[in-house]
Amino acid sequence: MARSKPSKQLSQVEIERFLVAAEAMHRSIIQPLLSPTSEHYRALQNTHEARYP
Repeated sequence: MARSKPSKQLSQVEIERFLVAAEAMHRSIIQPLLSPTSEHYRALQNTHEARYP
């Protein structure tokens, strides 16, 4: 099936904007949801530790 509209060539500015947005999205996915230095993070670590008698 043929395309009804030809594909658009992105300008350098559009490419740069896309790359900035892609990097921001990537960082939001890979960064921890809780800061390792936060009180909440430490409380969760303590809660999930294996405890043996």
